[in-house]
Order: sequence, then structure tokens, then C-alpha cells
Amino acid sequence: MLQPLLDNSRKTGTSQSGSIPAPVRGWNARDSLANMPEDFAVELENIFPNLTSCDLRSGFASHSTGNGSGAVETLVEYAGPVTRKLLSAAGSVIYDSSAEGASTSIATSKTNARWQTTMFGTSGGNFLFMVNGADAPIYYNGSAFVTPTLSGVTATSIVNVAAHQRRLFFVFNSSLIFGYLPVVSVAGTVSTFDIGGLCKKGGYIQAIGSWTRDGGSGPDDLFVAITSEGECIIYSGNDPSNADAWSLVGVFNIGKPIGRRCVEKVGADLIVTTQDGAISLAAFLPIDQVGGLGQAITTNIQNEFMASSKAYSTVFGWQSIHYPQGSYSLFNIPLTTTESVQYIVNTQTGAWCKFTGQNAACWSLFNDDLYFGAQDGGVIYKADTGASDNSANIDWKIRPAFSYYGSRGSQKIFTLCRPHFTTNGTPAFAIDLNLNFSNINPTNVPTTPTLSAAIWDTSKWDESYWADEVTSQAWTTVFGIGECASPTIRGATNSITLSFTAYDMIWQQGSAL
Repeated sequence: MLQPLLDNSRKTGTSQSGSIPAPVRGWNARDSLANMPEDFAVELENIFPNLTSCDLRSGFASHSTGNGSGAVETLVEYAGPVTRKLLSAAGSVIYDSSAEGASTSIATSKTNARWQTTMFGTSGGNFLFMVNGADAPIYYNGSAFVTPTLSGVTATSIVNVAAHQRRLFFVFNSSLIFGYLPVVSVAGTVSTFDIGGLCKKGGYIQAIGSWTRDGGSGPDDLFVAITSEGECIIYSGNDPSNADAWSLVGVFNIGKPIGRRCVEKVGADLIVTTQDGAISLAAFLPIDQVGGLGQAITTNIQNEFMASSKAYSTVFGWQSIHYPQGSYSLFNIPLTTTESVQYIVNTQTGAWCKFTGQNAACWSLFNDDLYFGAQDGGVIYKADTGASDNSANIDWKIRPAFSYYGSRGSQKIFTLCRPHFTTNGTPAFAIDLNLNFSNINPTNVPTTPTLSAAIWDTSKWDESYWADEVTSQAWTTVFGIGECASPTIRGATNSITLSFTAYDMIWQQGSAL
């Protein structure tokens, strides 16, 4: 809440000042602007809400090139006992993109680059199993690709894959039948199981997963099939061919899933991206669809998420990924085939923000670091590194919740605003004042010059700039008359770090008229 800095906060016409802390509870696209708590933000772009401050996101840098000329549509890590590789797919080619520089082609003549994958181990080794619904499934053994022999089904129709209870399970194009292999096998006869009789809404199986409810993989893990119409069919057991070892747990309604990559396993839980928001099965089931909307992970940005799903759900590139090193989970939202944004949630606090400027078609971890495949140019970038977007500026915006500054219903004349930044440079920014729920953005956004820090034992003492963190506190003139206000603070920085901790406002108190 607002902490007045002066005692004369009720004297009409007298200058007053107050301080508002950083919106560490993050982006709020759910609550009314008139009732939004002051530790939320109406907009938080490329600014990450941490525990005590809101920090400029790190940048990204080119990792590998030569992945064709269009979009890199698949990025996945092969994680063997010793060997780790970063594989990418673009056009008709699969590449080894592990090393910085030019990628190496390792498989060609593929129909599309939209692969669904899972790691799977047998006595013969550890394999990355890959399917795309058009080519025969393949697996990577750490050094080469192998095309396994799969009988009993049309192998080229396998479009999704998951490991469950020591078996590989498959999804087929436009079908309510799933397939599965014998235990610890990557080849052989594929048996099938029909769930069509349970699906009252029709459609087809869009994705599958293995849900661990007790915190660790074991015999009580559940098999989850999610249909295109938003029905979630759950089975317990390990052998669909044996009625004593395979039983129906239930059929539940969720929102319609978005894309083939709508399921992300995070620890023991499954996170499902749907048109109603991103949901945790552990938190959501067995609640019905309407009653469970409030349980969505995305509840704080529910209006924005649902608007995005309505407008862009048919665009390829929807994906979620958990990034432990950054303490956040990321939801990639493709706006067009050349532009995407990311909705980011702090996994420690549940606070949200939006990242822009990272036009990604897909994401992956590699050696615990975060990478994305670009929507064009055949480039793979390493994310969360450095202080620029591949040498370009990082554009950022902070629009805190509207505040009545301790006097709801009274008019005020606002005159000065002072944001508090902790930084290792001199950030350039612009401020425009939003009054009574308006939405005005500064049109002139200055650019922070590239930081050239001094070098110890080389640069001159008392003349050169040292790159230690300092607090930037500069009053900026604003003007407006209203009952409530919110300063939109925008900047474009390059090569500096930035933390926003609070802002101060000076105003004159008026009457209620």
C-alpha cells in the first residue's frame, strides 16, 4: 500500500509526495483497473518480477546458423548417460546444433520439421524417439539416426509419442486410437487401444502423457490422453491388453488443447496449454471445466491468455517449457509466422510478465541452458545471456497499477515522478502519465548507449566509468489532473543491467469535485 512521505496529506493545494514499491506480484490481466492492488502491473514487458524488484530480462546471442533459411521448428536435447546433443529441425533436414557456429546436417529428406519427441532407455542404450505424423518414426542413439521396424500400424501416421510405465505410447493422425509397444522396446509390433467410446465430444487424440501423482515415477503413474475437444481420459495400469492391469480412472473436461506440444511434464505434474489457460492436472482434476478456471496457472493473466488463444491458436509454435535456472516457466505465443511473444511466470512467486523481441518457433534446454529456434533465418539463439538481443537493444516497459495515492475520489494535480533503478549504467527512459485508467505510451523512447566500463590498472582513476551497480534517481516532469494515475516508463537498453525497485510521485491535493 501507499506510504505517504509527508504529514499534510489531506491539505488541499499543498504539495505531497508518496512512494509505490515495484510491482513484484507481476502482470495482472484479470482484475479491474480500479481495484488492482498497487503491487501488480498493468503491463510488464521484458521486465521480470523477482522477489524484491522487477528486473530487466537478460538478452540472447546467436548460437548456431546454417539451419536452412526458414523457421527452426524443432529444438530438442538428446541426453544420454555421457553424451548430450542439441538437435534441430528445419525444412526437410535435421541438424546437430550442439556446437557454436554452423550446424551439421545429420538427416535429410524429411516431410516436415515438426517433430514430437521423448527420451527412452532400454538395455540397448538411451534413445531420442521422434515422430512427425508424415515420416516413419526415427530415433537417435547419440551418434546416428535409426528407423525402427514398427508393424501392425501405419507408422507414418504416428504424430505424438510419450513414455509411460516402461513403454512407448503413440498418437495417430485424426484418430481416437492410441498405440503402444512391448515393455522397454523401441521397435516391434504396435498394439492399439480404442477410447472412442468414452469420447462424447468426438475429435481425435491430440496429446498423451504420464502423470505422477505421488511425486516420483512408479507403478501408480497414470496414463493421460487429451482429445482435440478437451476431454481428458485417464487410465491406471501398465498393460492396455490386460483388463486386470489397465483400468479407467475417469473422463474429465478441460479446455481444448492448443497444438501438439500442449503437454509439458514439470516434476511430477503435467501442465496442459488449453484455450482456457494453462492448467496443472494436479491442481485441476477432478474439478469440472467451469469450476476449474480459477485454478489455471494463468489465472492472473486470464483475459490476455484467452484473447491470445482465440486469435492465434492455429499458428504453429505454441509450447511451454520449464527453465529451472531462470526460476520461470515460459509459454511461447506465436502471433504470426515471423513474430512471437512469451508469457513468463516466476515459479517461486507465481508472478507474470511478458517477453518480446524473441521471435521463437520452438524452445529447448541444453546442458540446463535455454535456447530457441528462430521463426526465420535458420538461426538458433542462446537465451538468458548477456545484456543485449544479439547486439540490438532490449525494449522494456513498466506500467504499474493505478494508484489513488491515499485519497480515492479526490482530484490531484500531478507534477513530478521519480523511478528508482539499480543499474550498472545510465538507463535512458521516457515517462508518460496515465490518468483515470487511460493508456498512453511515451512516443519518444531514448536509447541507452553501449556501456564501456573501465578496465582495472588501465583506465584513469576518477575519470573512467566503473561498472558497479548504482542507484539511479532522477525526477521527471509529468503533468495531469485526475483521481488516480499510473506512470508508463519505457526504455531501450543495451549492455547494462537494470532493476526497478519503486517510484515516487509528487502532486497537489484537490477536492472531490
